[in-house]
Amino acid sequence: MTRFLMACAALAATFAAPAATPAAEPIKVLIITGDNVKGHDWPGTTQALKGLLSEGGRFKVDVTAAPSKDLNDENLAKYDVLLLNYKDTPQGSEESRWSDANKAAFLKAVKEGGKGLVVHHFASAAFANPNWKEYEQAIAGGWRTQGYHGPKHEFPVKKTEVKHPISDGAPAKFDHTIDELYSASMRTRGSLVLATAYCDPTKPQGTGIDEAVIWVNQYGKGRVFNNALGHDTEAMSDKNYQQWMRRGVEWAATGQVDASSK
Repeated sequence: MTRFLMACAALAATFAAPAATPAAEPIKVLIITGDNVKGHDWPGTTQALKGLLSEGGRFKVDVTAAPSKDLNDENLAKYDVLLLNYKDTPQGSEESRWSDANKAAFLKAVKEGGKGLVVHHFASAAFANPNWKEYEQAIAGGWRTQGYHGPKHEFPVKKTEVKHPISDGAPAKFDHTIDELYSASMRTRGSLVLATAYCDPTKPQGTGIDEAVIWVNQYGKGRVFNNALGHDTEAMSDKNYQQWMRRGVEWAATGQVDASSK
């Protein structure tokens, strides 16, 4: 009888045991693309972004090449973070063009809805001619109309002394593969520069100063991560760039970065 009672107690304990903690829900990312301008392989870099984020299951990534259809309140509410890999052009399709309603939904999602915002490379030049001032504020600046760069080359990237969840787990310095180094990027008030790259004055259009290449800011309730690196898939193949990008997307979405994020 004792053995029977002991067996029953063990069985009851099994059913009463707390369930295993469920895995964290993946961060929902929407990559916004659509136009394809000379010198920028939007389809290729978009697939590279989707690939590097999808690895490991931390992010669930969707892509829209039709922002005219998908930039609306109902659809944007599904996501934690919006990633811009987009530049408006006269050659763009009708589906890729942002209406006034699309623009309003985009701003509302970040400023009022608290969606994270990630600005990749030349997306900071979108809507600059004529200048959509509120977009400029939302993305924390960047290339706009005053930016420029010399020929692609390899260069070291180093993090600044700013303490931040993104850079705390990133390498202090890394030798970046061949890429464009943006100069004269504007930054909106309150921006915190997390990483710079020295623009060698012995190279064409070299400035001789440390140029900001990664920075963050806040737009209303939304966290903004601006990464000027990553011109093409070759530049994006750099594992250190990928680490910065994953950490930046996670921070924009959640306000923190998991210690295990690499």
